[in-house]
Amino acid sequence: MTIDHDTFRTLIKKRVSFNFSKVSLRLDLCESLFSSFSVDLGTKALLNSLRKDNAIDYSKILDLGCGYGPVGLFLKAQEPSRNVHMVDRDALAVDFSLHNASLNHLEVSVYPSLDYEQVEGNFSLIATNFPAKMETRGLEVFVYGASEYLSSNGVLAMVVVRELAGKLDRILDNSMIRVLYREDKKGYCIRHVAFNEKVPLPVDKYEKQKMQLKLTKTYRVKTAFSLPEFDSLGYGTQCMFSILMNMKDYDSIFILEPGQGHNAVAIMDLLKPRELIVASRDLLSLTFAKQNVANNFGFEPQTILVSCLKKPPEQELTVWNVLSKRDFNLNACNLQAIIKSGKPLLIYGEKSVLRTLLSKESTIVLEEADQKNYCAQLVKLEK
Repeated sequence: MTIDHDTFRTLIKKRVSFNFSKVSLRLDLCESLFSSFSVDLGTKALLNSLRKDNAIDYSKILDLGCGYGPVGLFLKAQEPSRNVHMVDRDALAVDFSLHNASLNHLEVSVYPSLDYEQVEGNFSLIATNFPAKMETRGLEVFVYGASEYLSSNGVLAMVVVRELAGKLDRILDNSMIRVLYREDKKGYCIRHVAFNEKVPLPVDKYEKQKMQLKLTKTYRVKTAFSLPEFDSLGYGTQCMFSILMNMKDYDSIFILEPGQGHNAVAIMDLLKPRELIVASRDLLSLTFAKQNVANNFGFEPQTILVSCLKKPPEQELTVWNVLSKRDFNLNACNLQAIIKSGKPLLIYGEKSVLRTLLSKESTIVLEEADQKNYCAQLVKLEK
């Protein structure tokens, strides 16, 4: 786990009991993860569908996009002899799945993976509650990618929100795919499928398009479809750029949450650091930010997958893209680590989020830019 015990406790929103099909689990939930009030109906529908398919081999299971762990932990608790792997691209989800496995005394393998990229071996069952934000291309990656990681008689069982049912069925309309089970409910659709042969993945599977960033030079930035700012810069990023243009060079810079990597490219161009470290809880963000810096500058920044900062950044400047108001406790933990560094912070995001986050801290605003409901501030934080 990448978070210390005391910090982790502050991120727990509530503990719920999940009682289903003679299995009882205790699960700690987090406001920054999907379904933070209770185990969602889609997960329950997926697990219920598995009870209706007697042909499934449960000997080795992959819970793809595990979140805080209800699917994989249920399947392990149901029969402890099963070999269960649980993966997610979000480091915070991985940490909560690890925590919930320990809470229920279950031995499972939990690790970060961008879809199947960090997964090894074959599985008799791949189960997934598909993240709706990943849309059609993500569906293709999850479905077609399963053909590479299933054993000869293996099954992919997935649930999607009803709005994606048509797109999923078009993807499954393929001579290499057999639909074994189909169930349509009010808000969800479940499909169990098997493969006659491996199905090739799309080229550049996550790429949405390429954007031009005009700074001292014009740069081309590759964007991913399930990350913000895939077709245009947000107001917060534009505010951050305007401050960067008036700043001196820095030898070393730490970026927290690089998004597509727009901020990393701008920092390399305008501040010319010799050392650049990018940190995020999202493997997809780290992948695209690293590639965009490398493609434009021939230099690969160090990347760190981290749920929450455990120690202060050592670099001369921290640049932080504050992403979501839902992540209040997580943001507060990150801020406390940054304060301990005693170094300048360039922070940007929604005005209301930044105002709430910084309201109880002693700060000196060195420079500020705002646009619409967003702003960026270069601040000095007092310990």
